[in-house]
Amino acid sequence: MHNVKKLALASAIASIFAVTGCSNSGSSGGDSASGETVSGNASAPSGTVAKLNQPSVIEIALSFVVPEVAAAITGLEPIKGADVELIRVDDDGNQVGDVLATTSTSITGDYTLTLPTGVSLAGNLIVRITGANHQLRAQVVEKNVDISPVSEFVLRKFIESGADLDQLVVTDVVKLNGKVEEFDLTAGANLEQMFDVLEQEVGAFVETEVASVSANGADVSNIVGDYNNAAFAFSLHDNDDRSNGTFAHDMWLSDFTFADGGTGTVNITFLSEDSAWANLSGAAIENSSVYYSAELDDGGSQETFDGSLNTRGILAVQGEFEEDIDGNEPYGWRFPAMTYAFQQVADTGLFFGLTHEAGVRYGTIDSDNDGTYDAIDPNDKHGDEVFRTLEVFARKPANLSDTAMTGEYGRVYFGSRLSSGRIELLSANNTVTFSSGFNGTVSAGIEREIIVDSSGAASYGDQSTPSESFTLTVMADGTITEGPDGGAIGFVSEDAGYVDFSESAGDNTAGFAEFDKTMLVKLGDSAPSVSGKKYRLMMVSSHLEGGASSSIAMFASQFNTFLTMDSNSAGKVSGNFSEIRKEQGLGDNIEATVHQESDLAFNIEIGSSGGTTITIPDTDEGATKFEGFFNADASFGVFTTGYLEKDAVDYNELGLAVLVDVTPK
Repeated sequence: MHNVKKLALASAIASIFAVTGCSNSGSSGGDSASGETVSGNASAPSGTVAKLNQPSVIEIALSFVVPEVAAAITGLEPIKGADVELIRVDDDGNQVGDVLATTSTSITGDYTLTLPTGVSLAGNLIVRITGANHQLRAQVVEKNVDISPVSEFVLRKFIESGADLDQLVVTDVVKLNGKVEEFDLTAGANLEQMFDVLEQEVGAFVETEVASVSANGADVSNIVGDYNNAAFAFSLHDNDDRSNGTFAHDMWLSDFTFADGGTGTVNITFLSEDSAWANLSGAAIENSSVYYSAELDDGGSQETFDGSLNTRGILAVQGEFEEDIDGNEPYGWRFPAMTYAFQQVADTGLFFGLTHEAGVRYGTIDSDNDGTYDAIDPNDKHGDEVFRTLEVFARKPANLSDTAMTGEYGRVYFGSRLSSGRIELLSANNTVTFSSGFNGTVSAGIEREIIVDSSGAASYGDQSTPSESFTLTVMADGTITEGPDGGAIGFVSEDAGYVDFSESAGDNTAGFAEFDKTMLVKLGDSAPSVSGKKYRLMMVSSHLEGGASSSIAMFASQFNTFLTMDSNSAGKVSGNFSEIRKEQGLGDNIEATVHQESDLAFNIEIGSSGGTTITIPDTDEGATKFEGFFNADASFGVFTTGYLEKDAVDYNELGLAVLVDVTPK
C-alpha cells in the first residue's frame, strides 16, 4: 500500500515505464533580461516532421554528413529548417498581438532566438512551429526551451485546466516538463498518435501536476488543525508471464495535523494509521486464494513534510521517484514521481482526492553476497501494479456534541467480499436519520451485487435490506469507535456535514477478507440547486464478467474531469477516464486505455432533500449511473456508480464517486 504518509507517489500509467534519470532541460528559469537568447531543439514523430519543416536543397545535402541529435523520446526526429515564432497567448492558447521574433531550426533541429526588449520569461510566452495541419508549441519559461510533443502536451493541459498562463511560476513549469521527459516513451507514427501515447502514459500525472501549480498560493491559516484521513483503494497486479495475478483492496484510517507554513505552504505531520490490505491471487478467479493483512502504526514513524494549497482550493503533496526493496524478498518495486492532489470543499476543512498510482515489480540481487537482496535488476521486470485510491481529509471537531448530527443523512455504500475462488461486489444507497445521543435509523433499501463464483460464472442482481436502528460511540474529536475498548472505524467532520466509515475483516486460515466503505452527507430541507455549477468528478469502479474470459476492469476519472450543470436537469461531462483491464481473467496481463469525453450530455434528477440520479449515456451500448446525494448547498455530493448495458436491469460495474463544486467565483 502506498499513500500520502509514505510519499510513494506513483504515476497513472498502467503498462508502467521506469524512470530513466535526468531531464534534458536547461537552466532553472526566471526573469530574463532583454536581449538575452532562448535556444533549444525541435523534434516530432517522423510522420509529422515533413509537414512542419521547410528544408532547402543545401540542408538536404548537408543532412547526409551532419549527424542528427538523438531525441529524448524514442522515435522522434529533429525538425529541420522550420520557422520558429515567438508569440504571446491568452489563457485559451490563442495568439495575442503580433509575432515578437522569428528564427529557423538548423539541420539538427536546433534554434536560437533573441528576446525583444521588455520581454521576459513567462507561462504565456510561447515559441511555436506551424505546419499545414499541425503546430507544436512550448512555454518560454527558461533559456533552454525544447519544442516537442511533450511541451505541446503540457501547454494543452494548462489551457484545459483554466490556468492563468501569465501568472504561472516559471520554475514550476520547468520542473513539470522535466518530470514528463523522465519517462521512457515511444513516439507514435504521427503527432496525434504521439498525443495519444502521452495521454495514456502520463496524462493523469500531468493533470495533477498542472492543477497544483495553476494558481497562486492561498492563506493556509484557514485550514490548520487536526485531521482524520480515510482511503479506499482498488488495485490490479499482474505477472509478465501470465502465471498469476491479483485483485486487491487497501483501506486505511489515519491521523494528521496541518500547520501554517506561510502563504501556500502546508506543514503536514503524520501521526498514526490503522490499515488493512487483502488480495485475491491466482491464474483465474475460480482457483484463487486470499491473503489478508492488518497493521497498526501508532505514530512511531511520525514525519512532517510540506504540501501546497492554491487559491483554487487544491491541496497538493509532491513526491519523488522511489525504489522499494524488501531485503528478504527477491522482488523490488519502482514508483515514478507523482503528486497527490485533493480538492477542498468550499472554504471548509474537507478535502477529497482520487489518486492514480502504479509501480513496476522487478527481480532483485544480492550485490555484496551478504544474504540480503539489496538492489533492483532493471533488466528483470516481473510485472505491473496499478492502484486507484479515493481519499478524504476531514478536520476534526473541537468538541462534537451529541446533537450535532441530529437530522437526515444520505448514505452511499460500497463493499467487497473476497474468498477462495470468489469475488463479490456490493453497493447501496439509502438514508440515515439521527436523533440525539448518536442514535440512528437506517432506512430500508436495495443492495446491488455482482458475484463471480468458483465455477467462473457471474451473477448480477439486487436484494432488499431492512430498516435498522443503532447507536454510535463517538468521541469529542469526532472519532467513531467500535465501543469503549474498540478501535476507530470512522469519523465525523467538524461541522458534522460528512461522516465516513472504513471497516474491514479477514482471516487467512478461513480464507476470506471483507471491506466496507460508507460515506454519509447531511441533507437539507429542500432540493439543492446545481444549475450553473461546475463539479470536479472523482470516481472509481470495478467491472466483473464471468464465463470463459472472466474479465476484470477498473475505471477511474482523471483529476481534470468535470461535470458542468446547465440546469437542475441536464449537464455535460468533459475529461479523461482511465480503464485498466484484464481481458482473459485474473492471471492475464494488464491493458490500459484512456477514454476522452468532451461535452457529453447527461440527465439529472434531484429529489426534495438532495437525493440525486445522474445518467450518462454511452452511445447505444448502455449508460453510467450515479446515484447518491448532494448536501444542502450542493457544495459536494457522494454517489455510488454503476454501468447498465442496453436493456439490462442489473449492473455489471460498481463503485463510488464524489463531486466537489469548483465553480469559479
